[in-house]
Amino acid sequence: MDEKVTEIFGNLYKDVKNYNERINYHAQISIGGCNFEVLINDFPVHQFFGPINGSLNTNTPINMAILGNGEQTWKVRIYPIHDRKEINDGVTFTPRAAIEKGARAKISIKGLRFKENGDIEKEFGKVLNFEAPLNKDEKTGENIFSDAGKPYIEYSGTFQADVPYTLNGWKNSIDLSKENKAQLKNELLKEYEKYKDWLQNRELDKIASSKLNGKKEDAQALFYNKKINQEFIYDFIDMWEKKGLKTQSLENIDIKYYGNNKVITLTNRSYNDSPLWATYIDEENDNSYILIPLYFHRPKPDAPLEVIR
Repeated sequence: MDEKVTEIFGNLYKDVKNYNERINYHAQISIGGCNFEVLINDFPVHQFFGPINGSLNTNTPINMAILGNGEQTWKVRIYPIHDRKEINDGVTFTPRAAIEKGARAKISIKGLRFKENGDIEKEFGKVLNFEAPLNKDEKTGENIFSDAGKPYIEYSGTFQADVPYTLNGWKNSIDLSKENKAQLKNELLKEYEKYKDWLQNRELDKIASSKLNGKKEDAQALFYNKKINQEFIYDFIDMWEKKGLKTQSLENIDIKYYGNNKVITLTNRSYNDSPLWATYIDEENDNSYILIPLYFHRPKPDAPLEVIR
């Protein structure tokens, strides 16, 4: 099975263009006291829903959401903290009534060029530096989140990206918000059931073939070389072939629209993440689980849904 996956994905790096002009954009995200989504060109690059103490700091590559050179958009969606509750032998995450005073949100984006060993070769500087506004409490002198008390707030803007590639992505795909939502949901659910079966039966070659077009774009966007290509294959096999893996039922689902309504995914309403998940035995022989996100588009009218990321 590993040989088939390697055959499908093994030459992604050979089609990468303009490697010597490569530039990888990364988002430095620092958010605390709230839940959030970060989107680039209306495509999700990072999110967190659940209990949170302190702040979450992460550095996230975003080129896979950048389809070409020029002006890009960014959004930070802020939600109240979601508390974990156990109900009827299950777990759900319930949002608090409002965003709290202690919420904080910062995001910066900068371009980098990496050496083949992963070290930074060159920094191109920041193209975005945003911090959600704060107000000073007149009584306490404390800095408080300006939009505290609201059930939701979104910040957005633009930045310039100088990437030496053009990806088709979902630019010319169908606007799925114009389709019947119930029918679309059923069609999408069938695709998820297909992936669930492939996953449970260890049919990694079918998973790899279905994701090939999207992975070709990822390889270009992230400027794969042979080493990175091999690491991707290892991670792909490791993710989809966990020890003792058992897929779980797809339930409590809804559609989320991204990419200006040209990209869709299923989400579990209880925890606001992919409903495609499985339990497995980790390296320490403990029970663990993995969530597997899938993003679909319809490339042309009457065409079937296809995975694009």
